[in-house]
Amino acid sequence: MLDTQKALLSYLSSLAQIIEKVRTAELDINGEPAQTQAFAQAVGERELLVPVVGAFSAGKSSLLNTIIGSSILPMDIKPETAIPTELRHDTHERLEALFANGRTERFGIEQLPTLQARAEELQLLRLYINRPALKGLAPLVLVDMPGFNSPLDAHNKAIAHYIGEGAHYLFVVSVEEGSLHKQILRNMDEVTLMGRNFSVCVNKADLKPAADVQEICDYIGEQLEDEGFPAAVCAVSKNDISSVNAMLGSINPEELFGSIFQPELLQQNLAIESTLGTALDGLNSDKESNEQKIAEIEDALRALEQEREQQTQANNAGNLERVVDEVLRSVHTRLAGSVDDMARAALRSQDEMTRIVSDEVRSGLTVGLKRATDSMSAHMVNDFSQHVSGALRPELHLTQNNWTDSLLQTLQSQLLPGLLATIGGQAGGAAAGGLLTTAMSGMAAMRLIPNPILQVVITVLPGLLGALFGRISEGQKLEQAKDAIRSQVLPDVDRALRPEVSAFLLSAQEEIVRAVSEAFDQQIKAQKDILEKINQQAESGNLEARMGVLKEALAEVRALAHANLQAAKQ
Repeated sequence: MLDTQKALLSYLSSLAQIIEKVRTAELDINGEPAQTQAFAQAVGERELLVPVVGAFSAGKSSLLNTIIGSSILPMDIKPETAIPTELRHDTHERLEALFANGRTERFGIEQLPTLQARAEELQLLRLYINRPALKGLAPLVLVDMPGFNSPLDAHNKAIAHYIGEGAHYLFVVSVEEGSLHKQILRNMDEVTLMGRNFSVCVNKADLKPAADVQEICDYIGEQLEDEGFPAAVCAVSKNDISSVNAMLGSINPEELFGSIFQPELLQQNLAIESTLGTALDGLNSDKESNEQKIAEIEDALRALEQEREQQTQANNAGNLERVVDEVLRSVHTRLAGSVDDMARAALRSQDEMTRIVSDEVRSGLTVGLKRATDSMSAHMVNDFSQHVSGALRPELHLTQNNWTDSLLQTLQSQLLPGLLATIGGQAGGAAAGGLLTTAMSGMAAMRLIPNPILQVVITVLPGLLGALFGRISEGQKLEQAKDAIRSQVLPDVDRALRPEVSAFLLSAQEEIVRAVSEAFDQQIKAQKDILEKINQQAESGNLEARMGVLKEALAEVRALAHANLQAAKQ
């Protein structure tokens, strides 16, 4: 278990003890200790998926076999048989196949090559093997991804599934390629947009002289710097275990683990701090004053419900055209910048052109949707905050201890990755943590978006481009192909995507309204409940002792945050 993992579990254990201490003052904190227990379970079970990405020629499977210490991954498979394969340590060796319909079936590990023939039926494989190297990597879970030159649907399904789940990405490039191609740079851009980091491995270093390998690594480093990507670059080969270990050492699981849970843990801590502050104020006030505060909180809850209804009505009215236009503009910009590449590809083969268009559309959608959902989240948190705060006196405002800022950070960091991870069915969100696994920090588990947006890349574009391909390629020269792409492909892609983007954003907006309103509702009710409890016990005595317990608990909650949550130290 990671030191960070142990530290967070220790933090949650201490927090649970403080919550029990508050109970000795005859007070309960709404939602606790259930939330703390849910966090502890999520922290204890969390894995860090590391998708290993690259072309078939990059030698991904061979490299992974070197890491594992045995040739268990097939290295002679065809592109059309590639399936994402997660590598986990377990003394009970087995193979779990997750089918596209959501069904899971177990097989012996010797059946791995056979299952490759059923690639069209499968979403992913989980390979559990008893190898010391995998045990030492835990909680990192390496994922052998389909190569860039695998069939379009397999490649896009894999990227769509893992773009929201990967904690860190490993891009493998053959030393023979000599540089990062545009396709890899596009994927790197998507990864960083989701708030993830990556490393680059220049593989097959034994095929060139050391000086040439270093020159290639330096050039790739310059490419990354030009793109604004902070990433480590290392040279590896299947014959050099030390270089492989150095590559894995560039991944910092401690930092990864902390970044996943920090926003939500801070949000929970601030919520508890706010509730304890309200309890102390309540004990310091007379019954009449507390009743007035309770009345104000009830007004705030009514304002919250009113705002929720207004936002729901606005969603039903479909007031998202401007946002849809902005997302489609992002896609159009990506496509327009690749017209030359698409035209050259169109004169060679339909598959090559479709692959370029698909990558650009997926990349443009990811960029546009991230901007859109971040902006929608910010507006929603601000709108709810203003409506609720207007009904509360200053000492009850949720903005006093930056709780709303923490809520927004959690939402922006997890919403889009969580929604994209639902590609392919319910199993997509199971490992994502946070919003997808439990009602943490007032946010209930997200429903599946009914129309996964990246699925459009798989289903709509191939048919659309196939109809146009003949007209573009037959007897045309490069400039004619460019004109055809600008006049036909770009407008048709826009028309095909518009209803899909609109449906996705409507569902995302509904999810944001639900998540934000439930977070506010839980926090406001927590303060109301504790004031009502104080008034019910107004004649019970022991006031000084109870206040002493709460003051001590409040100080301990703040100290815990400062010692364990990085955001609280800033």
